Amino acid sequence: MSGTFMSLVVLEAVLTAAAVLMFLYRGMLDMKEEDHIILGNAEAHLAREQDSIRRKVTSVSRYLKVVAIAWGVLLLAIAGLWIAEGLNIV
Repeated sequence: MSGTFMSLVVLEAVLTAAAVLMFLYRGMLDMKEEDHIILGNAEAHLAREQDSIRRKVTSVSRYLKVVAIAWGVLLLAIAGLWIAEGLNIV
């Protein structure tokens, strides 16, 4: 195995770990998010809190999409390199 191949595999592992951590964080935020209607001014602080949680979930979801795309591209690069190295051996 070449150094390039191992570097890509290590980068893939780092991206996978980052994605897992983001999924866990988003899951924790989703547990705090509630789906009820806030009717009065007395519960306005709850509305602000839910809005903050919703913004965080949206932000983490955007980053997850970027990581997923990078993960897919890197997976294709690793597969291509692996096939290219295999063809050179034959």
